[in-house]
This record gives sequence, structure tokens and C-alpha cells, in this order.
Amino acid sequence: MSRAWTPAPGGAWVDAAPAGRQAALRLFCFPYAGGGAAVFRGWAERLPAAVDVRPMHPPGRGKRFHDALRYCLDQLADEATDALAPLLDRPYALFGHSMGASLAFEVAQRAQARGLPAPACLIVSGRAAPHLPARDKPIHALPDELFLDEVMRMNGTPPEVLEHPELVKLMLPVLRADFEAIESYRPEPRPPLSCRIVALGGSEEEGGAEATASWRGYSTCGFRGEMMPGDHFFLNGRPESLFALLNEELGRAL
Repeated sequence: MSRAWTPAPGGAWVDAAPAGRQAALRLFCFPYAGGGAAVFRGWAERLPAAVDVRPMHPPGRGKRFHDALRYCLDQLADEATDALAPLLDRPYALFGHSMGASLAFEVAQRAQARGLPAPACLIVSGRAAPHLPARDKPIHALPDELFLDEVMRMNGTPPEVLEHPELVKLMLPVLRADFEAIESYRPEPRPPLSCRIVALGGSEEEGGAEATASWRGYSTCGFRGEMMPGDHFFLNGRPESLFALLNEELGRAL
């Protein structure tokens, strides 16, 4: 279904760097469905000082609460790539979890297609590669109660978000938009990326090992697959192993 939308301001996706900071590498972080930049709060303190952590701000949440939602992942990727292009004047990496992994992958593809600098590393977390068929039926058009039941069953968003009715009312349109975007995502085959890919999965998540391994053929510059302790939201629960890996991988690019 076609929906009208208003282009966001150029800087809406990414916050400005702290004044006077000259980091050696930028890390752009894309959240999961329903999530926002707050997912990555505290990351800068757990990563090397030379890494400039830049959480991405999708529309319809956080500081962009009043911006029109997007229902197409390609549209989100186009806008995010436009926003990042002026910030690729130094080495950078992309991180995305769940829906954010697909979005980070599409940004990397667009950077390559446009002749922009390639990321030093693409880190995809909690998401299978695009060629694998979806394991679940689409849910974004279900009635509210059934939709939320399915989101909970799929572990598709943190449970604490759904425990407060007033928060559910605010988040329901965002969740529906994000699920529609990822469920309608049908990328065409394209050449492998010319950057290293690191794929992460939760050790307690069904199908996590297969999803992680599925990214192996998407890079001509090296691949690493690792299972992290925990379920789909291992980055929120027990992140020690995640930050150890991120410090190691980002250290390679500095």
C-alpha cells in the first residue's frame, strides 16, 4: 500500500559528534524492530576511545517521534545511506541487530553501488542472510491482540516494551511499520560486498547457528560467524561476549 511521507531533515538519522572529538573510526548502529537509538546507550563507554559510536535514529521513535513512519526497508536504507554519505570521510563500520542487520546490509550495498567508501566491517546480528526464506508467516496486518501475541511468541521485541499499556499504544504503529518493512523485504541478488562480514547469533535462539552461517558467501574480504550467550536479544541480556568481540573486530580496523 502506498503511503505519503515527508522527507526527514538531512541530519535526522545521525547525531552530531561531541565537540572537539576526532575519532579514528565511526560505528553506525541500527536497532531492531521497534527499537531506537537508546538501544545503544552506554556502548561508547565499552568500546575503544578511538571509536565514535553513532546510533541511528529511525523515524517515528525517540527524537523523531513526530516523523512519518516508513513501511519499506529499501526506503529506510536509501534515507540512511544519504544521511551517512557525508560522514564517510574516515574508516567506519556498520552494526545492526535483527531488522537493523538487514538495514545495515542494505546500506553497505548502497555504499558499494554508489562508489562510496566501503565499511571496514559489517556486523550483522540476530538475522539470517537475505537468501534464506522467512521462518514465520507475515504478522504485520493481524488485529492488534493477535499481532502483539505473535510479536511476543517470536521474541520479536523486548518483553518490557509490551508490559505497559500506554507504551504499547505508542509503540504499536512503530512495530507494525517495522514488521511490514522486514516482511516485505525482497532484495535482488547482487555482487558480494568488498568488506569483512561478522555474523552473530544467540546460542539459545532456534535456528541461530544456521542464520549466522548463512552470511558466509556475502563478502569477498573475510567472514566470521560467532554464537553469543543468550536468546535473540543477547545484546540486552549478557553483553560481555558481544563487547569483547566488538572490541576485537573494531580494533582490527583502527
